[in-house]
Amino acid sequence: MSAAAAAATGDRRKTLEAMRDKLAQDFDAAPPAVVAQIAGRLSAILAEIEALPVERKSTIDELASRRTDRIAAAKAEQPARKPTRQRRTGSD
Repeated sequence: MSAAAAAATGDRRKTLEAMRDKLAQDFDAAPPAVVAQIAGRLSAILAEIEALPVERKSTIDELASRRTDRIAAAKAEQPARKPTRQRRTGSD
């Protein structure tokens, strides 16, 4: 997403993340004379992103995530079972 498109959404986090991505691209291609300026601005934007509150998941997403984790943990705890053969009873 471009910085302009992100800014148009009004979402501060998305806008800062788009700016971060653009500055990171520019940093790699920048002439040595402006690398320090870009690095300073990139550092400031990273600090702003880190200071933003963490996005919360919806209750449904949170419960689904917990359920998936529980199922994965339960599968990891179960020892592998050997397949058992059915015994013949002799009364066919």
